[in-house]
Amino acid sequence: MSQRDYDIFISYRTAHRQWVEALAFNLEAQGYKVFLDAWAISGGQHFTRVIFDALSKAKYALLLATPDAAESGWVQDEYEYMHNLSNTRDDFLWIPLVLGEFPAFPFLSNVQAIDFGNSQPELYRVAFQKLLLALKREPPGARPYFAGTLQLPEVVQSAARALVGQECSFLDGVFSYLDASSPLMILAQADTSTQHYIYAVRQSAERRYGAEKVLHVFPPASTRADSSAYFGQLAEQCGFAAGISESWEWANALRKRLMQGQETLLLVTGFENGTELARAELAGELRSLLEEHPFELKLVMIGGERLAAMKYQHGTMSFLNKLEEMRLPPANQRDVREIYLQRYPGLQLDDAQVQAMLDFTGQHPRLLEACLQATRQGQSDWQTCVRHGALPSQLFTRFRSDADAVPLCGLLKQDKLGKYDAWPQDELVRRLYWQNLITDCRGQFVWRCDFIRETGKEILGC
Repeated sequence: MSQRDYDIFISYRTAHRQWVEALAFNLEAQGYKVFLDAWAISGGQHFTRVIFDALSKAKYALLLATPDAAESGWVQDEYEYMHNLSNTRDDFLWIPLVLGEFPAFPFLSNVQAIDFGNSQPELYRVAFQKLLLALKREPPGARPYFAGTLQLPEVVQSAARALVGQECSFLDGVFSYLDASSPLMILAQADTSTQHYIYAVRQSAERRYGAEKVLHVFPPASTRADSSAYFGQLAEQCGFAAGISESWEWANALRKRLMQGQETLLLVTGFENGTELARAELAGELRSLLEEHPFELKLVMIGGERLAAMKYQHGTMSFLNKLEEMRLPPANQRDVREIYLQRYPGLQLDDAQVQAMLDFTGQHPRLLEACLQATRQGQSDWQTCVRHGALPSQLFTRFRSDADAVPLCGLLKQDKLGKYDAWPQDELVRRLYWQNLITDCRGQFVWRCDFIRETGKEILGC
C-alpha cells in the first residue's frame, strides 16, 4: 500500500500500542485506511522518512495525548508537524485523544480533545462515535453512541500509580535533599517514563508542606512558543496575575512570594520543551532566585539531557551547576511484577521469564514494554517478534548521518566505551548515553544489551 492511500495517521507512545491497535482496527472497519508504524514499517526502512511521508499525505492525524506522550520527543515532533500541516492545508485535520487524564499539553487548552476515559465499553462507544463525527467535521450532537461492533481495548489503568519497592527509597532520598534545603534535579535517559515520579513527588510535597506551598510548572511543548507564551504559561500555572510575558516578570512574581516569607516548593517538569533560549532564560532566573532565597525556595527539576546540559555543559559557569543530582533507578524483577504486569493482569510470567526479558532488553523501558506486549499477544517467541518490529530501527534514528556512521561503527565493536562520566566529553558517547543505548556498569560505559549493539551494527552496516 502506498503512503498516498492512508486516510489516518496515529501518533502514540509504544506503551499504548494495544489500545491504539484496537482503535485502528475499529477505524478500518469503518472504511478508513490507517497508518500505524507497528503495521507499516518493515526492517531496513528509514523510520523517520516513512513516518513523516505518511503523515504529510494523510487526511487526518490522531494524537494520543497521554502524560507520558508529553515527555516524548517523537510525539512532540509529530505534533509540531501536524500543527504546521493544519496551518497550510485546508483538507488536513488533526484531533487529540485523551484517556481520562488531561496531560500538560498546551494545545489542549484551545483544541477540543475526544476523551475515551478509562475505555469502559459505554465510554468507549460514546467517544468512538464522537471521533467518527469529528472526522466528518460534524458536531457530536446531544447523545452520540456507536451501536455497531467494536474491538474493545482493556480498561486503561490510571497513570498516577503509587510507587513501589526501590522507587519508595528513591522518593525518600528526594525529600532528604529538600528537607536540607538542597535544590535537586532528577535526570532520566530517553524513553524513561517519569510520570509516576512526578505524581509521587507532587503528592508527597503537598502532604508535607501543604498544597498552597507547592507550584508545578510545565513549559509549553511547542518550539514556536516565544518568551511571551512560554513565561505566560508558567505564570498561569503558578496562579500569578495575568499579563506576565517576560522571564523577569515571572521571576519577580515568584520573588515577591518568597520575600513575604512564603516557603515554596517549585516542581519543574518538561524542561526539555520549548526553545533553547527559553530554557536558558528559565534556568538563569532560577539560579538567581536560589541565590537570593536558598531556604525559602525548594526546587525539584525533572528532565533529561537538556536539563543535564544546564548543569554540566559549561562547568562552573553553567546555570544550574549547584543543583544536586539523582538518577532514576533501573527496573528490576519486582518492578516488572508490580509496575508493568499490573497493566496486563492476565499475563503470567515466572521469575525466569521476567529475568530473560530484563537480560534481553538491558532494562531498556521501551524494549521491555515491547517484550511484554508481544507475550501478551500470544507470541511465544517474543524475542523474534521484537527483533522484526519497528522499535529496533527507531532506537538508532538519531544516529544515521554519514558523520555518525564511521565512529559509531567503531564504538559498536567495543565492549567498553570509556570511563563513566556524568557529562562525557565525547559528544557521540554523550548522545548514546542520553538516548539510553549505553549505560554505566561499574564505572564504565557499556552497551545496554547485546540486542541493542547488534541492532546498531545491522542498521549501520558495520
